[in-house]
Amino acid sequence: MKVIKPFGPTIGITKLTKTTVTKLNRFSEKVVSNSGLTKKYDFDSQLIGSMKQQFRVPQKVLKSGIENVIKKSIKDYYKQTLNIKVKKIRIDKVWIVSQYAGDFNPPHLHRGNISGVGYLKIPLSIKNNKEKDLAGLISFFDGRVSLPRNSPPLVKHRETFKPKVGDFYIFPAFLMHEVHPFRGEGERRCFSFNAFVDA
Repeated sequence: MKVIKPFGPTIGITKLTKTTVTKLNRFSEKVVSNSGLTKKYDFDSQLIGSMKQQFRVPQKVLKSGIENVIKKSIKDYYKQTLNIKVKKIRIDKVWIVSQYAGDFNPPHLHRGNISGVGYLKIPLSIKNNKEKDLAGLISFFDGRVSLPRNSPPLVKHRETFKPKVGDFYIFPAFLMHEVHPFRGEGERRCFSFNAFVDA
């Protein structure tokens, strides 16, 4: 028997350079240590999650090479998954999320055609597997389940990842995902983006 995958959303996984991680972390540290900047870049009202700090990344920071990293990853994703050459990319929004113990992001989707999340900082409790179950992890799911409910699933509808600094996930904006709360000390920091793609 031959098994093929003709349907279903694909998640692209790549790595951020140390330079990209450093640039975004420097910007984050600058914002969180300055109440004026925290207020200026606050993005909490635009997002669904229950997080301590969520703030947008301005054009000046994006133009320092971050935008190119995002666009290259999108082009690679389209090439690898659909063998399509991208004509135009418009990055809609880029923001940073600082998550602490108890913070979470409920199931949600994004605007645009394509989205992504890149990890900048991970607490030791997540790194060292000191958390329980899914705590601190990200889960993607597409909503399909097999019926009746008590039968074995014919469609895998959930994929969960343990984040590591530098991991960068690219996925269709419609793909539902959630971030599970963790209990340990420290900050779980990531950046996300939405983009519109003409392919």
